[in-house]
Amino acid sequence: MYRLLKEKGNNSNVIIENLDTHAQLNLGRLSMDILSILEREDDLTFGEGGKLQYKDKWEVNIKSTTAEDLSRKAMRMSKPIRDQSKKATKEKKKEANKQIDAMDVLLGLANYN
Repeated sequence: MYRLLKEKGNNSNVIIENLDTHAQLNLGRLSMDILSILEREDDLTFGEGGKLQYKDKWEVNIKSTTAEDLSRKAMRMSKPIRDQSKKATKEKKKEANKQIDAMDVLLGLANYN
């Protein structure tokens, strides 16, 4: 069993709650896609003569098929396209060290070329 929740106001988020597991899914703000799916439900009507008003608080039980259709409309986050090209790395060439002393050898800074 699922329940559709919305706080009072036009810009409130629509949430689907699973009553068995108490998990909630945020659908985002009320949109025409969400309304078209809800209108397919038998006992839900919107507007002045309907059961639900757009600005009112909603706590309505909905069918599992309707909840599945609505969950597909949830806010989807997409990853940015990853650039596969290898970036040219600029490596600093070590300057030829003409005078090598013991500290350069110990620290690994000596260049024998």
